[in-house]
Amino acid sequence: MDFQERRRDRRIPLDSVLLPFLGSREEDQACFEYLPLDISLHGLGIAIPQWVVNREKLHEGDLINLNVPFELQGQTFHQGKIVWTRWDDSMQAQVSGIYLEKEVPPNYPIYFSLETSRVVLASKDASIENLLKLVLKDSMLLKKGVSIYFNHLIPYFSRITGYPSKDYSTLKEIFLNDIKFKIIEHKEKLDELYQIFSKANGNYGAIAQHLNLEDLRDMIESEIYIEVIKITFESDAALQYLLAIKELEKKLYHNYNAIVMIYILSLS
Repeated sequence: MDFQERRRDRRIPLDSVLLPFLGSREEDQACFEYLPLDISLHGLGIAIPQWVVNREKLHEGDLINLNVPFELQGQTFHQGKIVWTRWDDSMQAQVSGIYLEKEVPPNYPIYFSLETSRVVLASKDASIENLLKLVLKDSMLLKKGVSIYFNHLIPYFSRITGYPSKDYSTLKEIFLNDIKFKIIEHKEKLDELYQIFSKANGNYGAIAQHLNLEDLRDMIESEIYIEVIKITFESDAALQYLLAIKELEKKLYHNYNAIVMIYILSLS
């Protein structure tokens, strides 16, 4: 019996999630927003609605980082493989079935329980306000790490490129520096957000009143299109640096999703 047949098992709807998470495709680290739809004995259903800002078309065989600790029977999964996908007219969304196949412990004491269809704060001593501040601070430091890596790459590109010096200077000015300043801007905005919640000392009421998830997503998402860089510079050595940056960005996507779960808890 193949996976599609097994997905005929009873599906439990995950109707408590009304906000999209950030996922990424492992092959090219393309980022997209998705909604978890349902869970069955053998897999997870997700949708990429037409209304989300960041969309990617998924294909059978794609390895997907869900970037959320989905907990099932004491195990937490965050990665899986697309085993079927189709367009759903009623939802105006691409709907896909994922076989969960990589177990990993959560980065923070918060996860999504597939058995209860609820976000769970695992630590009795943790408050969502303090957890939010921790995740925001970590996110700012991760974005700072992306900035440091990319700043090192700019002079490295000048040594490996075959462009004449004048052409490279123009390329640096209109392309590389634009990326550099966007990373810095997003790092500074994350720092500002962290400072706002730190100074509130837990007295800022509902998190939803003070946190714009669309703005946060813009700060978190990658500024670097790896395929464009690969075509521009055609360097395996540069690619290794870029892949290191992408590992930091995956952690940022985990952090964004942790904040979405905190946001969901703040509404309950």
